[in-house]
Amino acid sequence: MEIRAVINLPATPNEVWTYLADVTKHSEWMIDAVRVEITSKILEGPGLTFDCLTPVGPFRLRDRMKILEWEPGHVMGVQHSGIVTGFGRFTLVPNTGGTQFCWDEAIQLPWHFGGKLGERVAKPILTGIWKRNLRGLRRRIIERQEAGLGLEPGGLINIGSEWELRHYGPEHVVRTSTQGLNLSREAEALVAVNSTGFPAPVFVQQLDPSSIVMERLDGPTMLEDLTSRPWTLSRHAKNLARLHRALGTVAAPSHWERVSEGESVVHLDLHPGNIKMSSRGPVVLNWSRSARGSSAFDAAVTYVILRTGTSRDGRFARLLIGTLRKRFSNIFLKEFGASEVLPRVREAAELRLLDADLSSHEREAVFALARDELD
Repeated sequence: MEIRAVINLPATPNEVWTYLADVTKHSEWMIDAVRVEITSKILEGPGLTFDCLTPVGPFRLRDRMKILEWEPGHVMGVQHSGIVTGFGRFTLVPNTGGTQFCWDEAIQLPWHFGGKLGERVAKPILTGIWKRNLRGLRRRIIERQEAGLGLEPGGLINIGSEWELRHYGPEHVVRTSTQGLNLSREAEALVAVNSTGFPAPVFVQQLDPSSIVMERLDGPTMLEDLTSRPWTLSRHAKNLARLHRALGTVAAPSHWERVSEGESVVHLDLHPGNIKMSSRGPVVLNWSRSARGSSAFDAAVTYVILRTGTSRDGRFARLLIGTLRKRFSNIFLKEFGASEVLPRVREAAELRLLDADLSSHEREAVFALARDELD
């Protein structure tokens, strides 16, 4: 039995493919798919296997599938080997309106579905279902466009030593590693903390290994606010300690490496420059170094950064931060608990020294702090 369904989508083939490549999302637009479960170790490409749970009346049937064809932006071919056997193919062809999406199936129903007679009855029904599915796909593509997904990165917002931040639609930003680093850990961390309500950017999707999309946040960083309004020092230092305490209640994924005792998410770079003072309050940014450990160790790492880090934001900021640094650090230490932080400073300093981006001045300061010789 051969079936074809075609629809025009108002998006480029690459944009459509970005959504299609995650087969677990197919149940979002296929009305005859309850859930898609990946059964292979690989998550995309030839050799990927997955089960599609399909409702038939009160029953749930498993359609077992394997990717045989995979041409990003062009073709996805799937072999059926469950109750239904055969081969299906998605073909994406660019046209003036965006993309012509063709869904071709050559399948056989089992004998107890009536054989050839059953196929004659089933073909118009299945064709109608798959046409409805494609209309559902079109709605999802439009919804994603309205939400700013599947778009091309826009204008540059900010740039760091290892990343850049660009606009991505009206409500989101895309953070991309400029060194080709894998940002999957940052994506995992955002998912973990988002689920608990901890103040972090809302994760949207991962475009590729080195790019993630998240909500756009307006407002200064805590560091910028501190340098422009130094009278907020005490409040900011206390809020930083409270953020550490709150993060200590968030369990880290069990497969993450452990950097200290403890099972909670540790940020390992949680300082005023990585906190956005948004309209919904302080929001913690830049989760790429996240690991598993204890909030006390994470606070010790922050204490090392506060005491030894330097600002590259201008002479006045450097002078101001240098003047207020020790006071800010002491308030932070007292609020979190000096008895918990200080015993871990030497170990935190050792971790800090592994950062290849430290300047020679910062490196010397970290050594001095570890030896308790820093003024």
